[in-house]
Order: sequence, then C-alpha cells, then structure tokens
Amino acid sequence: MKTALSIVGLAGLIIASCNPFEPDQSVVLGVSDLSAPAAITTGSSFAAVLTVTLENGCLSFDRIEIQRSTSDATITVWGKDAAAGRKDVSCPQNFRSETHTLQFNPPFANTFTVTVNRGRISPLMATVQVQ
Repeated sequence: MKTALSIVGLAGLIIASCNPFEPDQSVVLGVSDLSAPAAITTGSSFAAVLTVTLENGCLSFDRIEIQRSTSDATITVWGKDAAAGRKDVSCPQNFRSETHTLQFNPPFANTFTVTVNRGRISPLMATVQVQ
C-alpha cells in the first residue's frame, strides 16, 4: 500500500512540474554590451563577453542559445519572468546585470560576426577580423 501511494505521489509531482496550464515564463533578456576582440590570428580562439540586464527582481537568467557557422554566430539570451501570466506577483524594481563569457573556437572565415538578438530592439553586433 505504501508503495502504491509513493508511486501516485511521485506521478503527481511529475505532472505538477509539467503543468500545461502554467504560463510560459520564457523571455529574451536584454543585453546592454557585447565585447569581442577586433582581430585575431588564424587558428586562434576568442572570447565574447555579454552584459545581460535584469531590469526587475522577477527576471532570472536561464540559458544562452547560439546558432553558429564559420562566418557568424547569432546569440539569444533566455531568461524566466516569474510575473509572466500571473497577477498575484509583484516585482521589486532592482536593476541588476551579470556578465557571461562565450568561447568561440575555429574554424573561422576571414571575418566573423557575432550578433546578439535582443528581442524587440535592434541587435548588438561585433565583427572580428581573422588575420
């Protein structure tokens, strides 16, 4: 009997964590700065540093998605908004930022462009010359 109740309880937890009726709280986070070197030597790796902005206490960092080819990379920074789709949540108005460093390894074309998707505002871009 205890085993059956444990299985039912565990199944309830799994269903609750995948509730299709919960609002999607995923948001594209703002990025206020992108820094990358202007030039690198052929065969070298480089780092790009993103400054991610969290405008209120309900936003949190989730993950970074990168779509990459030899000539470019498009970056989207995803977060969660605890207030999205919920009327009972108030968010403290504290502005925070955090940095995230991304490593890019060869192969690269002669120029490599890093583009940061920022949702509704224009993207940030940096071009690295490969010499």
